[in-house]
Amino acid sequence: MNFSEMKDQAINGVKWYFNRNWNRDDVMNMDEISDEVYSTLKMVYLSLFCAMLSITCGSTLQWISIAGGKYAVLSYVADLILLYLAPPERVNTRIIISMLTAYSFGTSVGFIFNYLFKVEQRFVLRLLVGITIGTGNLLYQAITTKDRREIYTGCLKYCVVIVFSIITFFLLETDTTLRMIVIHSVLILFMGYLVIYSQEILYDADFGDIDYVNCTFNVFFHFPGIMIHAARLYLQGEQQEEN
Repeated sequence: MNFSEMKDQAINGVKWYFNRNWNRDDVMNMDEISDEVYSTLKMVYLSLFCAMLSITCGSTLQWISIAGGKYAVLSYVADLILLYLAPPERVNTRIIISMLTAYSFGTSVGFIFNYLFKVEQRFVLRLLVGITIGTGNLLYQAITTKDRREIYTGCLKYCVVIVFSIITFFLLETDTTLRMIVIHSVLILFMGYLVIYSQEILYDADFGDIDYVNCTFNVFFHFPGIMIHAARLYLQGEQQEEN
């Protein structure tokens, strides 16, 4: 493979990352979920919740100085490589490795955030706890109903609770108010993103089986691409309405 072919593949990869297959109508689709797709969505939510729980546990142990250390990041990278090398047909093995990967990330995430953004571990932990509760709420909603509106309404209710907690911190006027407002705002943004990501999962599941272990990590890796694509669809819709 010459340099020109490698360049074309890289460009196509970037285009694929930012150009998703779904459109605005797919995002706004609130039809009842079919049985086959419904089971896939529940497995994705379950896998995501377990991963977030593992990350939170790892971060908690790092916070109380039981786990973590300077080799935690290397352990996380090694687990990622191991997950990548695991055969797709060995689902149970990949699930176990994914939980270990999530735990390793949890033990290193405080160090990463502190190094890059100068954010204290306790604030990172609060964000992780909020995301874990949010994904658990989505899982609960998905278990109890197949109605997309009900699932996403449950997510909206959780966001309302977050807003009230922001108001509480604002009224208390503590030294950490600004950081807590930022954390809760990021949490609300992420929950909104999970709704859009859920629609992408449902869209992809209509065209065949999907790997819910990969979907768990794609939640984080595909965040920029999905949000940019969603923003582009929104702007296109606004232009069409103006015309």
